[in-house]
Amino acid sequence: MCDEFMRWMEGQVDAGNLSPLTLSSRRTGLTQACDTKDPDGDRIGSLDADLPREAFIHIRDAFGGRTGAAATCLKALRAAYKWGQDRGYPANSPVFGVKSGHKPKGGATSWSAEDVERFLKTHGPGTMARLWFCLAYSTHGRIGDAPFLGPSNEALHDGVRYLEWQPRKRGSAFVSIPLDDMLAEELKSHAPRDTYLATEYGRPFASAGSLDNRVRKWIVAAGLVGDDGKANRSQHGIRKGVAELMAENGATEYELMSAFGWTEAKTASVYTKKFQRRGAAAAASRRLAGAQGGPRPENRGPVSGLRLIKITGKSR
Repeated sequence: MCDEFMRWMEGQVDAGNLSPLTLSSRRTGLTQACDTKDPDGDRIGSLDADLPREAFIHIRDAFGGRTGAAATCLKALRAAYKWGQDRGYPANSPVFGVKSGHKPKGGATSWSAEDVERFLKTHGPGTMARLWFCLAYSTHGRIGDAPFLGPSNEALHDGVRYLEWQPRKRGSAFVSIPLDDMLAEELKSHAPRDTYLATEYGRPFASAGSLDNRVRKWIVAAGLVGDDGKANRSQHGIRKGVAELMAENGATEYELMSAFGWTEAKTASVYTKKFQRRGAAAAASRRLAGAQGGPRPENRGPVSGLRLIKITGKSR
């Protein structure tokens, strides 16, 4: 069933109906599930698809503390069984009722001004690492789109240079944004090519995965690592930081949707609500101060005294 499902997904990718990233994630999860050994030492992938609940729990538990990987595996299995139940495979599989137990840790970490300064100090003008950062920040796009962007994505509107592309993630809206000065200036230091980003051999990155591997090395080289020595920043962290910065500076949900290719307001509201609540709380604090005998000075900052430093280096 898993093999047939993966062949079907490959056809969907070729037809443009499914993201290659989705295929890659599901292939990884299904391969891990099939390669798991049952208590008798048999490979799960060699067994009948009509597995009991205990089998899926066994697969989940085989990941140990890697609950994120277990969640990815179970998600892939649920997709396979949902596809299979219309094609003669077991319907209403117990896999749909098995939880991974994974608790998200807040997602990607937003880049601070110090992170940016450290990265750009390590990777100077004219380097591919710096061009990647400028492209990631200026487009605030997904890494799945970055390897394929190039001069063919540029357009002029009323004399202004824009970058335009259809995100590869299924269901995303078309994005058209001005090409900012930082990226335009960095591009002057690079030879023209079909794609902005290229490998050390001057060829386009074959996939988002190969670019992501290179990005991790650039980030490690800049010393942005965790206790395990692995990169603890990412392109998604840049995207998240830009969304927070825009929302903090008053961007509406519709503006964020247009800039990030989102089609649902609930995605943008994750960012706008946070800062709307902060603004409302500040207004309430000023009202209380007024009731107590005078307005609260505007320049006192948050009550906690914490200073928020964003990707641009500006602080409040």
